[in-house]
Amino acid sequence: MSELFTGRNYGSSSPELRLVLLGNIGCGKTSSADNILGQLSPASHDASRSCQLRTGITEGRSVTVVEAPRWYWSGGKMEEGVRKETQRVMTLVAPGPHAILLLVPVNQFTEMDSLVPAELEDVFGEDALSHTIVLLTCGDYLMGKTVEEYLQKEHQGLRQVVERCGGRYHVFNNRQRQNKQVCELLGK
Repeated sequence: MSELFTGRNYGSSSPELRLVLLGNIGCGKTSSADNILGQLSPASHDASRSCQLRTGITEGRSVTVVEAPRWYWSGGKMEEGVRKETQRVMTLVAPGPHAILLLVPVNQFTEMDSLVPAELEDVFGEDALSHTIVLLTCGDYLMGKTVEEYLQKEHQGLRQVVERCGGRYHVFNNRQRQNKQVCELLGK
């Protein structure tokens, strides 16, 4: 499945960028996509169960963002319908994503979130984690702590998820539309 990925280009200066946003319910995918694209999402009543493709220009680059469906769990495994719709992401970002952004709210890491890296490998193949950046959303909950302090003191499972993703992470405060945090993310 390694042919699904474009390569380690998430920090490249390529004129186009293809990103996949995924995570559990309430992780902030739409707000993060709004922030990355600098525009508000059109309302969609079925957004939680299907992939949502959006495009825009950010920092002079053409950016495609696909929000995968909200992940629902049953007996410790992702529901089959959600799995199939999540796999459809790859057709929407052909020839492959530059990066997968795994969204985890700063204040809401759960044991289910610790299952996500294994599910990513199962859904997208063993190369998936080498193309994944953990995007810690709700960055305003850090309340003056640095992200490094937070990761050291927070749930051990979150540190393990970040480590499984090659130590790549970034923090977003979606309450503030800051171009700086988007520029820093696109530079990773």
